[in-house]
Amino acid sequence: MSIFYFLKDFISKYRLNDPTSKTVFDHYFFDSKYYLQKNASSEDFAPVLNVEAERLDKISMSYYGLSFIELVNEYRYQHFMQEMKNPFNENLTIESLIKLSGFDNNESFVTYVKEKQ
Repeated sequence: MSIFYFLKDFISKYRLNDPTSKTVFDHYFFDSKYYLQKNASSEDFAPVLNVEAERLDKISMSYYGLSFIELVNEYRYQHFMQEMKNPFNENLTIESLIKLSGFDNNESFVTYVKEKQ
């Protein structure tokens, strides 16, 4: 790989004024816990970063190694697991924790867990 292509790739990934930067993505996705929203999708999140849904998937793949929807489901699952350990939630049903974690229903949660294994 020539130095030109290396620098071009480096600049496109890390320039500060790029609205698709990892910092902006992380803020809206992780800090604001976007993944917990019921309507979380590439089409819904892409306008937040002012990019197309295909570009959003590329950002997700390049930084996290997962498609955007896989990233959403993975963080929903992690959130669910944390909530299961939280003593404040001991009186809540599993179904309510699944829904609070952003999954549509038990079926979508079970489908994701099966795919994860």
